[in-house]
Amino acid sequence: MLGAKGLTESTEIAILNANYIAKKLEEHYPILYKGKNGTVAHEMILDCRAFKKTADIEVADIAKRLIDFGFHAPTVSFPVAGTMMIEPTESENIDELDRFCEAMISIRKEIAFAVKDEPNNVLKN
Repeated sequence: MLGAKGLTESTEIAILNANYIAKKLEEHYPILYKGKNGTVAHEMILDCRAFKKTADIEVADIAKRLIDFGFHAPTVSFPVAGTMMIEPTESENIDELDRFCEAMISIRKEIAFAVKDEPNNVLKN
């Protein structure tokens, strides 16, 4: 349906979208499997494992919190347990990418204020 040119263009846009999100989130979340030049492919993997140790926050808590912001939860714990795989498509516009990044940054701030063994926070309740 897209043909070779359309498929190539769609792939390029998906890769650009993933790298745009990775760049916006890299100071808030560790990103696994960057290439030599610091870029990701059409997807990125956010490492959320440390949040379990510091605030008793699981990757599933983050995924559920994203639903509160109106996003479908991304793939969790695949291919690495305790991580979140984000795969923006070529059809996402810049406003939606920014809205997603703002939600993820907001959630990261909530994690920073979460106290281990204290379940009364927005990520657990």
